[in-house]
Amino acid sequence: MLKKILTTLKSLLSPEANRGRWRKTKAQSLVEFAITLPILILLFSGMVEFGFMLNTYLSLQDATRAAARYYANTAPFEIENEGQPSQTIVYDEQFPVEVANFVVDTLDPDSGLAVRQVGIDPTRDNVLVSVISVDVDETATPPEITSIVRYPIGSAYYHHYPDAIPASFYTDENIENYMTADGTTPVDAGLLIIEIYYSYEGVLGLPWTDPFFSDSNPAMLYAATIMPLVAAKP
Repeated sequence: MLKKILTTLKSLLSPEANRGRWRKTKAQSLVEFAITLPILILLFSGMVEFGFMLNTYLSLQDATRAAARYYANTAPFEIENEGQPSQTIVYDEQFPVEVANFVVDTLDPDSGLAVRQVGIDPTRDNVLVSVISVDVDETATPPEITSIVRYPIGSAYYHHYPDAIPASFYTDENIENYMTADGTTPVDAGLLIIEIYYSYEGVLGLPWTDPFFSDSNPAMLYAATIMPLVAAKP
């Protein structure tokens, strides 16, 4: 019995037996690799493309934040006939133009200001600027929002490129929800809201990414920043 076991072990450990087994294992590995390679390429290219898209989104977000921080310390109003009985305060219609141009220049590869460069296409992309005054009746229990005024009065927001189609996410209802979220008590406030709708076309341009983003079928990226604007407070 012991002799039989030793003979079997010897045959298993012989070079001839190992050589055949190694050839079989190697061939099997090559077949498995050939089968999984396309899947690995798809996964890897998808991760790379997603990285480019995330980088683009972060660029858009940074641009809105930079513009909001800069213009939150300015006044979107100007005084006409200052010091006279007819003195009036009017909305400066160039204010949203300057804000939107600041955002575009921050992203423009040719401006020298962009850290992560993203070119804005005026036919598909858009920058929306909203200056909003929120009036609250603090004598009510609980205090409630009585009016939301957008400047210039009568317009919902300013489009940097009027021909582009997106609308502002911050409707009156969404602003009211924003100011009362988690049971927060609303107070009189001025708000500056900057939004970007950007058509992401992809970077790699691979056939299997076309259904998700391409020149003819871009994916819409949205970034926004909302900042207190003291000058617009009622």
